[in-house]
Amino acid sequence: MANFSSSITFTKDNLDNNKNIIKKIEYKYTHLNDDKLWSTYYINKIDNNVSKETFNKLYKNGNNVYEKIGNSNNKDSWDIKEFFNTNLEKQYVDNYHNISFNDNLLDACENIPIENQNLLK
Repeated sequence: MANFSSSITFTKDNLDNNKNIIKKIEYKYTHLNDDKLWSTYYINKIDNNVSKETFNKLYKNGNNVYEKIGNSNNKDSWDIKEFFNTNLEKQYVDNYHNISFNDNLLDACENIPIENQNLLK
């Protein structure tokens, strides 16, 4: 039997008198099926100085864990590390446009009940 959890969080913080407003989108998705787990975690944080994006994709099958972590600043290329059972297997740079979470974010937003969609404005 498969189980899943999906969430999206939008935040806007003003912590220092309008000098630096921080906007953040956080997306989480987890799918569990028997002893297999798929998980995606993505954050896009924008302030006056930089746009930072990070993601973590995890796949667990029995005792084996595959993990892919990526970081990008200002929509530049992704710095990516891939791990197998916590051992670094690959480290490389990928084009920013090769990895996108737009479809994930749009799907998550479409599942927001209509009566709550005005909160996104």
